Amino acid sequence: MTTSSPKNNGKTRTSTSSRTRSCSGESKPGTRSRQQHPSSKQSNSSSAQRLQAGDEELTQHLINLFSQGDNPWQKDWSIFQARGNHRNLATGTEYRGSNPAILELWTALRCFTHPLWIGAAQAKKNGWYPRKGSKGCSILMPIQVSYNKRDEDGNVMQDPEGNPLKAGFISFKYTKIFNVQDIQGKDEEAQQLLEDQILAECDNYTPPSPTERLEEAEKVLGSWKVPTTWNGNKAFYSSTEDTITMPNRDQFHTSEGMYATWAHEQIHSTGHSSRLNRPLGGANGSEVYAREELVAELGAYLLCRKLQINSNSSNHAAYLKHWIGVLQEGPDVLRKVLGDASKAVNLITNQQEVNTM
Repeated sequence: MTTSSPKNNGKTRTSTSSRTRSCSGESKPGTRSRQQHPSSKQSNSSSAQRLQAGDEELTQHLINLFSQGDNPWQKDWSIFQARGNHRNLATGTEYRGSNPAILELWTALRCFTHPLWIGAAQAKKNGWYPRKGSKGCSILMPIQVSYNKRDEDGNVMQDPEGNPLKAGFISFKYTKIFNVQDIQGKDEEAQQLLEDQILAECDNYTPPSPTERLEEAEKVLGSWKVPTTWNGNKAFYSSTEDTITMPNRDQFHTSEGMYATWAHEQIHSTGHSSRLNRPLGGANGSEVYAREELVAELGAYLLCRKLQINSNSSNHAAYLKHWIGVLQEGPDVLRKVLGDASKAVNLITNQQEVNTM
């Protein structure tokens, strides 16, 4: 099987694309005990329905953008003005699972420059509220559910001291969070508190220089376990040989374009049967091919965001066609593609800690 990206001249990913138009949760719950508390089923069903509604809204928004020829991953973007990953402003907790990928997508759509988020209820406690017309991003929040274990007759089981034996599982609750750029204070005092807290997150943070960002990209991508050969006439990943072929570096118009193309092929390589085992052998135009290209495109975008380099692709029209076709299959497809892309990025970057400067 061979998965190769449709890049024919080795000059396929540049950082010169101009911004077009205005910038306008996941995990499957863990395996649960067979003695699951009945009330949890209703709760999970309700959360799943709300999550589906959120995914449908986001999916339709993307389809509308793509139908107009607008791709959020084609836009130039500003590097984050605060250190670290997507996290909650009130608690400092970083978002996990597929949530960071969802938040990256939302960030691209809305052109946010801060990886800081907060729930409406959390904001209200500080005298803050979402700006009129702003929209929250749908994520999944893990919740520990516990209940008394029961025997086959329905009696509560006890330990030797007579205390009820407990069992539990991780469930997920749908919730919406807002970027801090869509939050404001109810009065001057609350607004000042908000600005001070955001400023504290940005304090003593100097965004890395272009040279530092490219050096970090070389360090991370150059350490990936799949070997790269730099003498081809196009960029592609061979799953049969488990190797990446790239044009010579001087064939690329920009360094960022070269790293973005390399990232795209590395994402493909994570799908090898010895790694994440994604279907890689689809013919051009097939559903398997389209899905894998979307995983690679989105994965490259997420990886380049992490490395703080641009990730524009010249295969704009082809990718828009892929996105529209795949997303029309249903809202659950988006979260599946995001999940696969996130796993691929984590596999590459977890070999070493990415320097966030």
